[in-house]
Amino acid sequence: MIASADYDGQLLNLPDPDFAVPKTDVQYLVNCAYQMSAFARLDAVQAELTVGEALSRLARLSCQRRPSIEVLSYEDAILTNPLQSDPRVYCLGPAGVEERDFCLGHQLIESELKLAIAALLELRDAARADAHQCLALCLERLEAAHYFLTRFFEHMSPDLFGQFRVFYGKNPYKNRLGPSGRFSARIVAVSVLLVGEELFQQKPQFYRDLYRLSEYYPQGGIHEVFRCLSPDKSDTEPTPSWLEGKADFPRFATISPVIERCGGEIRRLRATCICALEQFTRLHRTTALKYTVEPGRPTIGVEASESLEAVLSQRLLTAARPSPTVFG
Repeated sequence: MIASADYDGQLLNLPDPDFAVPKTDVQYLVNCAYQMSAFARLDAVQAELTVGEALSRLARLSCQRRPSIEVLSYEDAILTNPLQSDPRVYCLGPAGVEERDFCLGHQLIESELKLAIAALLELRDAARADAHQCLALCLERLEAAHYFLTRFFEHMSPDLFGQFRVFYGKNPYKNRLGPSGRFSARIVAVSVLLVGEELFQQKPQFYRDLYRLSEYYPQGGIHEVFRCLSPDKSDTEPTPSWLEGKADFPRFATISPVIERCGGEIRRLRATCICALEQFTRLHRTTALKYTVEPGRPTIGVEASESLEAVLSQRLLTAARPSPTVFG
């Protein structure tokens, strides 16, 4: 069917606003073909024949036009998936509903993180920003993100989750990771803005992995983070000099310089935002353990050489902090 029509030309001629969803469709189809090949225990040659040259070519062209990892990505499954109008899911029936809600929940969390980032950027960059208002908005958005994550933890069906999750695993033929929440560029941006320097001092591996695995993240979002972390606003450094110990950490990427000029009330409000971010991270860790690790399901966003516990705790600061009751 794909080979019989000029889908290459149709895909490449789409205007940019209309391109993201078809690109996602192609990646969903390719991923399905690979996963079904693995279920059938086909070898690599047979799997490529199952995908077919025409679909493989569409996938290559789509990734060339909109750079991304050449497998189903977090951006495909969560950010560009039209989940509220015409969701892309693999399962039918109750499992399909749960799959849609799982992806939609992530999409809603991403929307809250986007608003938190906007508030923190205003605080960092705007000369006359109202620090209290910016931090209060950031806190409100982090609380909302925590609420959506709590819904996962409390209400998601482990059995239905297991039914759809098999389609989102690591690509069994390309040695590539799957579309994991680890690859949210927005949670990275919030972390850098709020506690970037502290993370560098306590968890430098967080930054090493960020640059090493950058191709898995939404490219627009992660390269904006890299530009902020670069003294010359470059996003092309494979490893920045500060990460190699040849320069100081770029504090200008964070809100710390602004906070240092403020009084105690603003500093306490920032500390409350940090607590909210860490509570979100802890709940994400607990949720991953509950639905993935404890039932014995394979991880999708962690390499074999990595420690799962270390990855899930990468954005948690080790220093003791006050723990106000943020979420009531």
